[in-house]
Amino acid sequence: ALPILDIRDAEGRSIPCKAQFLGIDGTDSPDLGPTNRAHGCRDQYQSETGEFTVQVPPGDYRVIVTHGIEFTHLESVVHVGEGETVDVEGELHRIVDTTGWVSTDFHNHSTPSGDNTCGTDDRIINLAAENIEFAPTTEHNRMYDWQPHIDKLGLATQISTVPGLELTGSGAHFNAFPFTPHPHEQDGGAPEWQQDPRLNAIVLRDFQGAMPERWVQLNHPNMSADFIDRDADGRADGGFWGLHQLIDAAETWGLGILADAPIYVQTGRDGLEHVRHRREVIWLQMLNRGHRYWCVAVSDAHSVHGNGVGGWRTYVPSSTDAPAEIDWKEIVENAKAGRMMISNGPFLEVETVDGAISGGATRVNKAARLRVKVQTTDWVDIDRVQVLVNGRKREDVNFTRASHPDMFADGVVTFDQEIEVPLSEDSHLIVVAFGEGHDLRTGYGSSSQSGMNPCAYTNPIYVDVDGGGFTPNGDSLGYPLPVGGMSVAEAKELLGTE
Repeated sequence: ALPILDIRDAEGRSIPCKAQFLGIDGTDSPDLGPTNRAHGCRDQYQSETGEFTVQVPPGDYRVIVTHGIEFTHLESVVHVGEGETVDVEGELHRIVDTTGWVSTDFHNHSTPSGDNTCGTDDRIINLAAENIEFAPTTEHNRMYDWQPHIDKLGLATQISTVPGLELTGSGAHFNAFPFTPHPHEQDGGAPEWQQDPRLNAIVLRDFQGAMPERWVQLNHPNMSADFIDRDADGRADGGFWGLHQLIDAAETWGLGILADAPIYVQTGRDGLEHVRHRREVIWLQMLNRGHRYWCVAVSDAHSVHGNGVGGWRTYVPSSTDAPAEIDWKEIVENAKAGRMMISNGPFLEVETVDGAISGGATRVNKAARLRVKVQTTDWVDIDRVQVLVNGRKREDVNFTRASHPDMFADGVVTFDQEIEVPLSEDSHLIVVAFGEGHDLRTGYGSSSQSGMNPCAYTNPIYVDVDGGGFTPNGDSLGYPLPVGGMSVAEAKELLGTE
């Protein structure tokens, strides 16, 4: 039984895509292969072109085809008889207008990383199927270049890369690019990881010659150890002091951006309760203490299904929308300036009335005015827009479909408003678009990304109110900075959940 797919874009060109085969009416969903393979991973198939054939057991299926969060999806019900072939064809249209921005993923992996068995071609296909347009090569402790794989797969018009690496060890991890791989040297010529994260940041900045354009980010940080309590003895000591000045960004993305507390208690796989940190909230606390590294969202993908590419991504301004023409120096320049929006579905655009966007600064007297626009494709939706003022969720700048129905719309443009934000002190502003009553199940199906709420948020815009330059207010948002070694009982007492 063979569904034959022919998927094209609006111009009739074959397009990379992901197809889900969901059994219905008593038919089981097929198991097309292992989670680390693009051409058949559980009940999904990811292809470098829109023309491919998938073998499934006879039965009835709902077939869903996508190409990332900017394009429409196709959905059809088919009956496949024994020995029969069924044609599945259609067009995927780009309906979310991202002109002037490209989708990026600064952190993911394939087999050369040594800790996974996702083939490099499978990773490239995964990136292209989910419409990631710029993805540096970031294998663990190894200089490598995905460009030959991209060229071999015929995907040079779909995705751009530049050689880099993730420098890893038993402490803080870092991603950096670009570098020049040396294939006949150990680890492609990569440097060795060191315990003090500040040394790694300095080495990466200067390795193979100092390069001001080089990007250095802190990966999945332990915000407490790195910036608050270095030895986890329960006393704040500033962490690795100076680290915040040596990095461009940190992976502080997540759905917890609207949470109240920087900690929570979670039951682990061992059945025991553990104290967890919310990097997003701690980042907000640290912004209020004067830290100026940006938030970057990545997949850190080691597989294709489940822990694959396509959930969180970072949008960065670009003078070209053609992946083959992307200039990595321009991407890094904009990223270093904080001109980044992170998303797992909505496309969020925010600017002040005088043109400042994420990472920018402006001067106002009593209020800032923000132009906020949210677009979503036909399988993503949002129902809340919240402005965070110095990290706080002020109710006067919280808008939901329930409380402000006239501000929201159906269709692609779900929100397009000018918002006034009254201010009495210097403030950094972050805008969040959130789908509290929605998920991403249509686009991701049995993959774990499907359970996420649609979410996008900007990096801060800094607003000077008194004319003396921006001064952080030091607000810890009602909770102490989380130190190491906190017990579950202490956490519950702090959270008031005993």
